[in-house]
Amino acid sequence: MNWPPMQRNSKSAEFFDAAAREELVIKKCAHCGQALPPEAVVCTTCGRTELSWSPAAGTATLVTWTVVHRAPNRAFADLVPYTVGVVELTEGPWLYGRVVGAPSAGMALRAEFIHAQGSESYPIFVGQEV
Repeated sequence: MNWPPMQRNSKSAEFFDAAAREELVIKKCAHCGQALPPEAVVCTTCGRTELSWSPAAGTATLVTWTVVHRAPNRAFADLVPYTVGVVELTEGPWLYGRVVGAPSAGMALRAEFIHAQGSESYPIFVGQEV
């Protein structure tokens, strides 16, 4: 089953272009080198706005999650139950997204990519064997 379509804008275009190539990217501060989540517009360490896109390893640890049993709207009705979580990337930033597999705290994850027709490609996080 597919998620409702995701749409790019000028701020997310490079993220979705990378996802189409099955690459996960994050932002990095040009001044201090701090790794930041894709939606960042300012460095949380030094306050500068000179951020660039940087490849991420695509590995993460599950921080927290919830299993959604009741769809927030009709677009998600055929998808329940599903798990969404907060993951900490190896590089440090925390991202939120869909988690596949039986969740457990500290679970090792890897990014995989969904290429749905009529939507942007996007990452999900899948449990990996340790």
